[in-house]
Amino acid sequence: MKTKIISLLFLLASSMTILAQSKKVQKLKKEYIESAILELNNQKLTLFKWENKDTLRYHVSGEFQFMSKKNWEKYLSTIENLINIKIVETKNSDAADIGIYFGELNDYFTKFNIKSTGNAFIKDFDNWSSRNYNQKKQLTKTTFCIVPSKTKESKRGYFNIQRLFLKSLGFLGKLENDYSVFNKFRTINNTHLSKNDKKIIKIHYDNSIKAGMDIDELKLALYSVDIETILKEKY
Repeated sequence: MKTKIISLLFLLASSMTILAQSKKVQKLKKEYIESAILELNNQKLTLFKWENKDTLRYHVSGEFQFMSKKNWEKYLSTIENLINIKIVETKNSDAADIGIYFGELNDYFTKFNIKSTGNAFIKDFDNWSSRNYNQKKQLTKTTFCIVPSKTKESKRGYFNIQRLFLKSLGFLGKLENDYSVFNKFRTINNTHLSKNDKKIIKIHYDNSIKAGMDIDELKLALYSVDIETILKEKY
């Protein structure tokens, strides 16, 4: 009798553990989708990412501000390890996959031949991002602008650099999470990539996740990603 009770307790504990793990898996999947896919007019668009690349080259125009060189290199190193793509700086803007511009928006639009939306409030924006892609929705060129003259505080600039670089990797959605860099806004708690942010980035660059997937295809593809292992990894 005692042995049966112990066995039942063991099974109950195991079931509860599996259930808890399953909830964590579903939560991470949901947050990944929200971070990766842009929602427009209540419809989620297709997925964008860099594919078939072993190196991404970035070029900085203007004076790099708001983040120290040491922190910038540390940030890029973290991203490299998560997406398994080398990230290097190039002095040749034409050879860059990712263009980073510090300056006024109008100058940024002109430099990268970007059409303005005509929004009357655009003059007040402190950042902007743009991307080019092929028919498969594979990224071919991304750029973003930080406007120092409109950036009211250095912490905001620090946040924008991180967030916009993630957009340059294909993360066009957002999270309603004060601890996440995927939040639309800077908070007192999202100054750096959280552990959860890093897991989301790793999922996006899993080989099972393909550019051009719609929401249904993405949900199906996530069954091929080893979420359990990603959850257990230390970051």
